Amino acid sequence: MKKAASSPGSHQKLNKREGDLEIDCLETFIRFIEGKTNLEYVLYRGQNQDWPLLPKLSRVKIRGKNELSVEREMLENFKRLAKPHITRMPCNDWEWLALAQHHGMATRLLDWTSNPLAALWFAVSQPAIEPGVIYVLFVDKKAFLKPEELRNLDPFKETSPKVFQPEISTIRIQSQSGWFTTQQLDKKTQNFIPFNKASSFSKDIQRLQIPSKCFSEIRYQLDKLGINRFTLFQDLDGIAAYAEWSHTLLPDEQEIDDTATKGKKL
Repeated sequence: MKKAASSPGSHQKLNKREGDLEIDCLETFIRFIEGKTNLEYVLYRGQNQDWPLLPKLSRVKIRGKNELSVEREMLENFKRLAKPHITRMPCNDWEWLALAQHHGMATRLLDWTSNPLAALWFAVSQPAIEPGVIYVLFVDKKAFLKPEELRNLDPFKETSPKVFQPEISTIRIQSQSGWFTTQQLDKKTQNFIPFNKASSFSKDIQRLQIPSKCFSEIRYQLDKLGINRFTLFQDLDGIAAYAEWSHTLLPDEQEIDDTATKGKKL
């Protein structure tokens, strides 16, 4: 079995919060899934580092105007320029935001997935010094926006957290079992509140931590289970990145014998 190469984070001390679970291998994660997530609706978000649960819109530097007005303008530009490249048009702004988000544009949305292994891959897909994290959201079905609500509600006027799955499903969203949440808006500051701090969901989230020294081993194990950049993106970008990874080594990886070679499915 392959062993991860030593990295600057190999001897790190995790700043664990009370109730955090450390995921040091795939088996530990699967035991957690089997024992703690027996509810019908559980969503996961994997992060390479434990940055706040804020959307990209709150993490980029906005030119001039406030981020909310800029968001509308960005989406209108995206709509105008994206139409020649889309075979099926989104039906509403929720779907447009989801499409733009999955292609890298800053929006008010946070990405989640109903596939726990996909979330684990996003947490460990790249080397890091800091621990990776997975946020687990135990959500009541009543919190989901229904299709008719997506058609009738204006996402730019919603100030409380929402959970939804867009009706339109690009290959990327489908491959990643994608879901989305919106943020609670602080009416005084007009800034978004981190999702895990929102009063309606703060008690429904658990955080798991993954030591960075374990990333390489878990990454290889996930590939053997068919969870990798190719299966999660399924486009030319994903294929190119997977082909490269299959024949090269990331900084936290080391050469392994032929029987354990990654990327066998390529």
